[in-house]
Amino acid sequence: MKTSTTTSLLIIAAAAITSIARLNASDMIISTSEGVGAFNTTLGNVNVETFDSLSTGVNNNVSWNGVGTFDSLNVKNADQYGGAPTAASPNGSKYAVEGLGVVNTTTLKLNTASSYFGLYWSAGDAANDLKFYNGTTLVADFTTANLMNKLPGSYYGNPITSGYNAGANSGEPYGFINFVGDANTSWDSIVFGNNGGSGFEADNYTSRVNGWNPTTDGALPGKPLLELKDGQITTISAVPAGFAAAGAPAPPMTACLAFAGVLLLQALRRAKSVA
Repeated sequence: MKTSTTTSLLIIAAAAITSIARLNASDMIISTSEGVGAFNTTLGNVNVETFDSLSTGVNNNVSWNGVGTFDSLNVKNADQYGGAPTAASPNGSKYAVEGLGVVNTTTLKLNTASSYFGLYWSAGDAANDLKFYNGTTLVADFTTANLMNKLPGSYYGNPITSGYNAGANSGEPYGFINFVGDANTSWDSIVFGNNGGSGFEADNYTSRVNGWNPTTDGALPGKPLLELKDGQITTISAVPAGFAAAGAPAPPMTACLAFAGVLLLQALRRAKSVA
């Protein structure tokens, strides 16, 4: 079928616009850090909230120094469902929990929009829900069904190796999870929720403004598990080709538009020479 010059130009323009859209699309990699029994990320220059300095029970307007503010936190002592070990508490330390009919939703408002977050997500169950927002825009929504249930069987059961909690609760997954945004993906608040009678147990919340940059950070923290791209979650085993990590930004829009203009101009010249 013959294609007119005008149609050809439209196709080229559409291709250029599609490329620009892809550059601005959201992309996030989710990885497990260091496998079974890891309670912290391997990524450097991070801030960690352990909850160990807080009182058990409900704590309101809790400041995370240099990171942000929690509106309300329910803190518990370690048990079979949560609490990462520390040197002072090898059998488990305090942790945060949503649900249980106490604090069903906790919102962390960040001081600065960020492209990395991690947490030790323990005893994942069907009612756990973790949402990332940029303003009022939902960036990502993770549940046990679309994330924690993707972990292999070796992640099930409390991975603490000493004390009465060791190996307990073998029917639910435990693991440290990294959330890494690309150059176009960031969030300024995170909402932890649990809608049922169970709890969303987690510890060692970890944050960094800049996302992972392979040039300065080295290997991706942990093993790639999932990719969230344009609202679709897929299972991965390596960093996807074309993933532009934060700190290694994609070309700016002005450069993309200029490139699209060059393509159109070249096409016009070719069309005239053919005519």
